[in-house]
Amino acid sequence: MKREGNLIFGMVLIGVAILVIVEASFFPKFVVSGKKLPGPAFFPTILGIILIISGFYEIILALLEKRFFKASKHFLNYLKDWGIQNVLILLLMLIIYVPIIKFLGFILGTFIISSLLMVRLKTGWIRSVVVSIALIVVIVLLFEKVFKIPLPEGVFGIKF
Repeated sequence: MKREGNLIFGMVLIGVAILVIVEASFFPKFVVSGKKLPGPAFFPTILGIILIISGFYEIILALLEKRFFKASKHFLNYLKDWGIQNVLILLLMLIIYVPIIKFLGFILGTFIISSLLMVRLKTGWIRSVVVSIALIVVIVLLFEKVFKIPLPEGVFGIKF
């Protein structure tokens, strides 16, 4: 990814991480016999911290480049860059993912989003479909069968 993409990607990572940490702070606390134990907010908070560190790393990499943004390059020219387009598309997909899985359900929504992202990243249709199905099967087995956490079914009521 080019230096402009690194900078934007780093900022997106930090923004997403802050949203994850803030949302996790509203999760219920887990207290057993008066002792506070790691609850449902633990994993998202750790993930948020890792994303913040990764975001700062990407920003530092972009700033350490000898050449940074050229003053003569117009903002719309940056949007023509494949890497920057991918970062913006990924950000858009992250924003619309939750409403999509609430409406369509986890299985269908995740299949659509992950397949589209992989095709955009030049994976190919067949591979993106196979990987998306494998991803959904693993997540559903892990969350619904092992942890007994129900995933959204959506308007179609699709269950695994």
